Amino acid sequence: MMFAALGRWGVRRLASVSALLLGWVTLTAHVGTNQVVLEGRAGGYPIRVFIDPPGVVPAQVPIMVRVLDGAPTRVTVRAAQWNVGTRGAPPAEDAAPVPGDPGVWSHSLWIMTASSYAVYVRVEGAAGSGEVVVPLQTSATRMLGMKQGMGFMLAGLGGLLVAGLLTIIGAAKREATLPSGERPSDTQVRAGRRAMLVTAALLTVVLLGGWRWWDVEERAYRRRMLRPIAANPEVRALPAGARADGATAMLSIAITDPLWRTNRYPQLLPDHGKLMHLFLVDAMRDSATIAHLHPLRIHADTFVTALPTLPAGRYVLFGDLLFQSGTTRTIVDTLELSTTAPRAGVRFTASGDSLPLLNADDAWRTAAAVAFGADAPLAGGGTMRLVADGPLAVGRDLRLTVAVRDADGRESMLEPYMGMAGHAMVMRVDAGVFVHLHPMGTASMAAQAQLARAERGDTASVAPLEATVGDDGRHTMHEMAGPPAMPAAAVAAPAFPFAFPAAGDYFVFVQVRRRGVIETAAFRTTVKAARADAVR
Repeated sequence: MMFAALGRWGVRRLASVSALLLGWVTLTAHVGTNQVVLEGRAGGYPIRVFIDPPGVVPAQVPIMVRVLDGAPTRVTVRAAQWNVGTRGAPPAEDAAPVPGDPGVWSHSLWIMTASSYAVYVRVEGAAGSGEVVVPLQTSATRMLGMKQGMGFMLAGLGGLLVAGLLTIIGAAKREATLPSGERPSDTQVRAGRRAMLVTAALLTVVLLGGWRWWDVEERAYRRRMLRPIAANPEVRALPAGARADGATAMLSIAITDPLWRTNRYPQLLPDHGKLMHLFLVDAMRDSATIAHLHPLRIHADTFVTALPTLPAGRYVLFGDLLFQSGTTRTIVDTLELSTTAPRAGVRFTASGDSLPLLNADDAWRTAAAVAFGADAPLAGGGTMRLVADGPLAVGRDLRLTVAVRDADGRESMLEPYMGMAGHAMVMRVDAGVFVHLHPMGTASMAAQAQLARAERGDTASVAPLEATVGDDGRHTMHEMAGPPAMPAAAVAAPAFPFAFPAAGDYFVFVQVRRRGVIETAAFRTTVKAARADAVR
């Protein structure tokens, strides 16, 4: 594997290169991909839906539905824009079975506008009929280029069309009124040439106007392309007397994006009970460090969190946000942590008991990453193992299954962690891909519920968890909706449906709750490019 060959020098070089990638990796909902994988149940049929938007709009968006058990007779798909609903959407379209891949149905839907959509996947058969709502966001993240050979061919064909048109115009002016077999006079020849010159001038004006129109449309398309949310992370010292469960510093994330500051983003929506899921990752060394924190919103533009004591180094920062349109965005930046004292916390003047503390859902760990299939030691004793149900190749429909065992070798029963059986973070080693996974897939359950509410016409806003600063400088907490409901019974061996979007070397961090403690393990693997004949 590449991990062994990189060495310390190589990974440090990658750390500096990863900073250069931040200009483009933030252009997607997660990082480096807009793929959606969702596992659910439609009537009596368990299904897994895979959607891979092409990154351009308008476009045909391919949708793959894998029926995990049973043989339905019909599968339909339908996309409805979040603020329009099915009342203004085209009718459902039939998916077709994929030859040679039993249980898989596919269809492509035309998406004409960059927006958030609810994709309705309906399955019908002897086991009953049902529907699954899949949150999908489409955005222009790239421009399709033209191959040089195609450009030369089109230019040549265009030249032939222009030459043919000029020839026809000249001949029509010169010979249209001549009797059959009579030669045109010099006056008629000159008239034909003048007609060709006038036509050539008009065509030049038209072509130059078309060129200018194309440039205007291209610039407008570039302006509509998804842009990163600009933010400024900063480490500051805790105010004197502040208590933050042993933390010695605060992390402030100030959003400086002009669209954000002028309220042109939809209102934030809590996801798993948190307005922001923040990940600090330093995987550019032999021991990988990850911190999963949940900053508190103390101002419309500012989030803060107590910062646990982490090894010094350069961290990549990922901040997941969910909007009430169902859209998810990820703030990406880098953060340098050192052993020196941070700057004085002049911005935070509230008393210590009103500062955001590290809570029971925050977790961080530094540990050696092990290969897929190997046992990763856990801080609380025992091991965690991560395996895939197929070859690790780009675009392959996979399930990443977790097995946790106690120190005596017996299978551990896991408790819900923020409403889920577990959480996984997939990051390519160069930070070009980052995805926050759940056992239902990459889609957000809160976004799914919000789209369902919008379809019902329920416009009631969801109260987020945030803090407002009063005249006395203290923070007042506001109640928010809780995390999605999950059965209280313990679970074992959670699995994460996923499809790796690009080749490369990856880290996969898995977090579960066991006996009230959040356990974190790190795994590494290499994902190969898919073969042309591979079947998902």
